[in-house]
Amino acid sequence: MKIYIMTDLEGTAGVVDFESQTYPSGKYFEIAKGLATEEVNSACEGAFEAGIEEIFVVDGHGSGGIIPEKIHPDVKLVHGRPLPKAFNLEQGWDAAFLIGHHAMNGTENGNLNHSYSSRDIVRMTINGKEIGEIGMEIFLAGYFDIPVVLISGDEAGCKEAEMYNKSIEKAVVKWGITRTSAISVSPLKARKIIKQSAHKSIKRINEIKPIKFKGECNLTIEFISSANAFVWQNKAGIEKVSPRTIGIRGDSFIDVWNKFYLG
Repeated sequence: MKIYIMTDLEGTAGVVDFESQTYPSGKYFEIAKGLATEEVNSACEGAFEAGIEEIFVVDGHGSGGIIPEKIHPDVKLVHGRPLPKAFNLEQGWDAAFLIGHHAMNGTENGNLNHSYSSRDIVRMTINGKEIGEIGMEIFLAGYFDIPVVLISGDEAGCKEAEMYNKSIEKAVVKWGITRTSAISVSPLKARKIIKQSAHKSIKRINEIKPIKFKGECNLTIEFISSANAFVWQNKAGIEKVSPRTIGIRGDSFIDVWNKFYLG
């Protein structure tokens, strides 16, 4: 069996601040990347011990959140930008993990909550319901018949994943206080939790099903500034809904995803 791991930085234990930890200019950015890399390695260890034979890791943090020389030696790493439009999910995988993930923008008690951009995007909806990165990634994997069996991150992010699939295995490693403060378990404890959860999720792989988006799809993105919407409005498949909001329509989720991601 083989699995796919989408990583992010903001859901990592000990990472609680945008400016100092998640931006390349931050004083503690490299330390944060090291913490994230070790959490990913722990997920890999748990999966390998449960019988997984191949692991494909995607560095999903925009400016890079993985230290290549420290990644588990038996995995393949995709990093840099731009990434493939479907993140190589189309190659076929038995399951997917979301490691180091965070809640959508505006989530109460969601540490480092945001939706794709911590500076520019206020709100995203699909067919009128709010959605963030977690939901988008669950639906994207589901399109390719891949179940997301594990999520790690703060409690708010894990609860968000549970809204889409109540069966998903959750590895909670911190609890948000505000957007830029949290209570974290120690990094060593976080790695233990993630390794155990990864192992358990693989053993439950047949219980956790892909989540598919059914029917037509209408994605709206509300930006903080009209300047952001202006940049998008003349691109193919994009309509301007209001001075700060754009809309993307499609016959299916993947139609909308391709316009959104390639936009």
